[in-house]
Amino acid sequence: MSHSLFLKISVSVGAVVTLTLAFFAYFLIENQKEHLLQAKIRETEILSILARNGLAQAMKEGKPGGVHNFFNLLGMQEGLLKIHIFDPNGKSLGSSGKMEEGIPLLPLPPKQLPSGKTSLVVEQEILGQPFLTAIQTLHNETACHSCHGQDQKILGFLQVSLPMGATKQSIGFNRNLLITSTAITLLLMAMAINMLLNRLVKKPIDQLIKTMSQVEKGDLHVGVNLKTKDELGRLAQNFSSMIQKLSQAQRELEKQQQLQMLQVKHLASLGELAASVAHEVKNPLAGIKLAIQILSKEGELAASHRETIQEIMHSIERLDKTMADLLSYSRIHPPEFKAVNLHGVIEAALSTVKEECQVAGVRVEKHFDPTLSPLPLDSQQMERAFLNLFLNALQAMPQGGTLTIQTKHHESGYHLQKDLPMPGSSVPEEEWVEVAVADTGEGIPSEFLVEIFRPFFTTKAKGTGLGLSLAQRIVEQHHGQIFAQSQVGAGTTFYLFLPLLSQPYKGEPG
Repeated sequence: MSHSLFLKISVSVGAVVTLTLAFFAYFLIENQKEHLLQAKIRETEILSILARNGLAQAMKEGKPGGVHNFFNLLGMQEGLLKIHIFDPNGKSLGSSGKMEEGIPLLPLPPKQLPSGKTSLVVEQEILGQPFLTAIQTLHNETACHSCHGQDQKILGFLQVSLPMGATKQSIGFNRNLLITSTAITLLLMAMAINMLLNRLVKKPIDQLIKTMSQVEKGDLHVGVNLKTKDELGRLAQNFSSMIQKLSQAQRELEKQQQLQMLQVKHLASLGELAASVAHEVKNPLAGIKLAIQILSKEGELAASHRETIQEIMHSIERLDKTMADLLSYSRIHPPEFKAVNLHGVIEAALSTVKEECQVAGVRVEKHFDPTLSPLPLDSQQMERAFLNLFLNALQAMPQGGTLTIQTKHHESGYHLQKDLPMPGSSVPEEEWVEVAVADTGEGIPSEFLVEIFRPFFTTKAKGTGLGLSLAQRIVEQHHGQIFAQSQVGAGTTFYLFLPLLSQPYKGEPG
């Protein structure tokens, strides 16, 4: 579930929306709080200015009793606590109503308030309750000189206190209201986002996944029908198109497989027929050969007759070899793997063509890897494969030349030359052995290289076209590969790749 795309998108979008709403909610709460506080401060300042002006007017008129009445009148306003007058030393000179203990004067403000301000407003706690208090400095103005003289610059302080309980309740109510509304908004948005994501993302993706699972199981008759034109809709269209192409390719492949099965059955029948014909021909051919050999020993034969008999013998030998190759090709058995010295198998095949090499003037060069360990091989079959390669090389050098056999041991991960014409499959992933059989003959034209391993394909007048095909079958049954690299006029090199373990190569049939 932690790898669900729907969950990742939901969590990511939810986190972004939550943080955004939380930020704006905090901003609104602080803004409303500041607005209410500033409104309360302005109210306190106005009341303090009003009280100061009333006090100044009463003192100018010489009516001290009017000051007390004026303060009582102001104290009757809703929410107004008290108005106090203090002398410069903090002694109470008067208040609205009865003087209450526990309402002290704040620390004396500076004699000169900050520029542009007529009062100092601070928040304090009185009798366990929060209040806003404005303190006005009562300066000794010219109109006051007649009573207070000119020496004293500050006559006292005027303190006006307003309770903050209602304001704080309003701030708390607004804060709770915003938090509640934000939570409700977040819940509604989460539901809406979940519904949209489920409709626009999760359901289409689930449908795609379900269809992919069916295709993975081999059902190519399904399709994805998303009625949208967005990216998922285009993806569904492309996927449906791919399924159609795969279905068409599967039908064509099945047809080809059926044709190949018919060809395999046909070839199997032909192989059985060829083996039967070869067997039937080989026995009388042996009798004919024996009779010709006896006839050639007659002393009264003319020289021309002896030449004719020799030609007949050569034709019989070629026919006998063709029958032997045909029987070998049609009766090849699965290899019996044993740990075998590859160099010994090559030497055994070379000993068979030793005389042919001497007669044809072909020099043999061997470059064997001394670190090569025994391989799992069928020695008889591999000897036959190498023998066919050596005979093919000798036929390519009628005027003599050099036959070079080289072996190399490669570790896993070894990279081959880029110019090697490898078949479609890759080299083995584990350790493997490379065998190169090179001649200095006429070479093979590039258009024939793809045909040389096809049964009965040959460019030689005396060839049967089965030698290389038989060698390929043997190498492939040993889980190996064989291919050729050739240049006309320079020679041909056959490469054999054999694994050190008897297991198939990646990408090859085992």
